[in-house]
Amino acid sequence: MLRRIWQWLKSLWEKFLGLFSQPQIDTSETKSPSQSLPPLTDTDYDFLFAQLLEGVAQGWQPEKLQRFFDELGERGKAEVWQEWLQRFGERLLASPQPNDELAQRMVRFASLTRSLPFLESLGNLANNIGTELLSRDNSGAIWEYNGPDAGLSSPPQPSLGENQENEALENLVIKLQENPNLLATVAQQLEIQTTDPRIVIQAMVSQLGVGLENQQGSPEQNSEIWAKLGLEQAKAGDLVGAVDSWESALNFKPDYHQVWYNRGKALVQLERWEEAIASHDKALEIKSDDYLAWNNRAEALGKLERWEEAIASCDKALEINSGYYLAWYNKANFLVSLGSLTEAVNCYDNSLEIKPNFYEGWYERGNVFRDLGLMEEAYESWEKAGEIKPE
Repeated sequence: MLRRIWQWLKSLWEKFLGLFSQPQIDTSETKSPSQSLPPLTDTDYDFLFAQLLEGVAQGWQPEKLQRFFDELGERGKAEVWQEWLQRFGERLLASPQPNDELAQRMVRFASLTRSLPFLESLGNLANNIGTELLSRDNSGAIWEYNGPDAGLSSPPQPSLGENQENEALENLVIKLQENPNLLATVAQQLEIQTTDPRIVIQAMVSQLGVGLENQQGSPEQNSEIWAKLGLEQAKAGDLVGAVDSWESALNFKPDYHQVWYNRGKALVQLERWEEAIASHDKALEIKSDDYLAWNNRAEALGKLERWEEAIASCDKALEINSGYYLAWYNKANFLVSLGSLTEAVNCYDNSLEIKPNFYEGWYERGNVFRDLGLMEEAYESWEKAGEIKPE
């Protein structure tokens, strides 16, 4: 199916603009180690880093990271990469666009570098950038899961051609984002009115009439196809369609932990609380140390006012990752609902120690101090909140 989409997208590019191109590996000649290679540009680093993070998402382990940088020779020196990543991070953080998927992959990359001393500083920088991106208020975002089990069961390594097919949709999103004129042209040809590249791609796939139900690949391949389609639908805002696609993925692979997680998160946003809890329960049956799933489950339980269960779920998340500020924050909110105000303040404090610029934490902390009759402390918290988000 992906091959058919890829070929169709490629022909569409060629028809409209004649500028379709994919980075190609030059096999026409082999350079000897003694030949001097030109330095990499920022664009080169951008491309290589994207490939690196895709490998991380596919399950690369530290040995593979080592080979990746070794094969770059002089151009794989961590110091040079760190200089580029600093510039890259500044560009990312200057943009208001949410990028949770990229951030999650950067954090995962950082965790893999801990056993590679020459990459430790680069990993620390990637972790700082990724963590700051994730700390933004993007609670409505759906991202491709890269939690505790990422990389533990690596899928078969695809060939170069399959890699190009698997990345076709995401590469096209980038091309459309970079070229508004192209986006408008393609949307016009598809007879839709939108400036969202992901909606354009959905229309492309729909008009192609792929017929996923008749896909003849292996269960693993079919599951992956449905999983990726669900991600594209979620990113385009079609959460109901995403849930349906993920259910199809699970029909082929019932133990697909990442899909149970994403499905559960989408169901939270759709306010289908009981279904969301059940989906996270399935994810946790497969991988019990997924603190993100424990936290999301707690949020759904809280919406049903099952406070004690919600707190227990937060506690499980914090047992696994005591530095996850949202679990502390959610636990504080649930304690407030139970009337345990002093204990709630302690949890808000833990959350704010991890993320000092967390507006909601300071604001809710002030409300609790007000309810305790401690107005001086309440005003101090509200002032902190006001510094982060001035009226």
